Amino acid sequence: MVQLKNANEICYRKITADVGVSMLVFLALLNVFGITLPFFGLLCELLPTPVSSIVYQLIYGAGYLFSFMFPAVILKSRIQRAGYLHRPMKTELRLSPYLLPILAGGIVLIWTQSYINADMVSVFDYSEFSQAMLWGDSTELTPVEVVLQFIVIAMVPAFCEEFLFRGAILENLLPFGRGKAILISSLFFSIMHQNAEQILYAFAAGILLGVIYERTGSIWNCTFLHLVNNFLSFAMMLVADKLGGKYPEIMNAAMEAALCAIGVICIAILVLFLSEKKPCFADGVFGKTVGASDSYAARPVSSERAFRLFLSVPNVMFFAFSALQILALVGMALLF
Repeated sequence: MVQLKNANEICYRKITADVGVSMLVFLALLNVFGITLPFFGLLCELLPTPVSSIVYQLIYGAGYLFSFMFPAVILKSRIQRAGYLHRPMKTELRLSPYLLPILAGGIVLIWTQSYINADMVSVFDYSEFSQAMLWGDSTELTPVEVVLQFIVIAMVPAFCEEFLFRGAILENLLPFGRGKAILISSLFFSIMHQNAEQILYAFAAGILLGVIYERTGSIWNCTFLHLVNNFLSFAMMLVADKLGGKYPEIMNAAMEAALCAIGVICIAILVLFLSEKKPCFADGVFGKTVGASDSYAARPVSSERAFRLFLSVPNVMFFAFSALQILALVGMALLF
């Protein structure tokens, strides 16, 4: 057991352990939801055909939403019960004036990460299995079903995942340092997907989303980026299914090339106009707000100690259970 040295380490150990507890609750809810969903699907089949699909999508969306929101409530309750200050997520509608370049540049970075990730984990090669598990059959959907499916597999995840991992977890880890908060929240975000093909990609995307949340001071900027990314993935999947063998790869390549060109230009704009400039002391600094540096932490804990203290029982249990489930999915995919 790691010996605690000061109040900062006690607080860090407690809050990171509380994050682990909330993630164990999340894991339990997600598994219960996955087990009971087929039962609800059978009940929905008793309804008329158009209604059954709509009801099923609503149940899926509600269950997914609850699985993410309830752990955030648990985290808040445990932090407050321990006598520490709970930091509410920054929900002010404070959209960055550079939101459009952030969206375009962010999409390019996320897609670049996804291609690198695909090459690195190509040994798993169970995309057909994960596609069937995540998207299902979308070739014969009505317009209403398309809208509902977009809501439950693109819009709901964008909102609830950002609210839990950036708004709840990252925000309450910020007192220990920006780097620690972003990395830890991204780690949980990546493991949460429980897909061996997505872990590295989701970790990198989580870092990008965390930086956007921390820099812009609002949950909505990273949520919109997450939503746009999900929307484009969903739209490209529908287009590919609709066209079948009629040049979907060429169209996808053309779309990606166009977005990439726009995104690179937007990244250049962000680098030029948002890069930190050297301060000018010509008029003094009195009355001016000086931003904290990246290394600033209200409750500093050394990196070595932070890693050791992070390995609390709840966190180890969460990663162990998640690893078992990931291996189980890999095994199922090999038999699929």
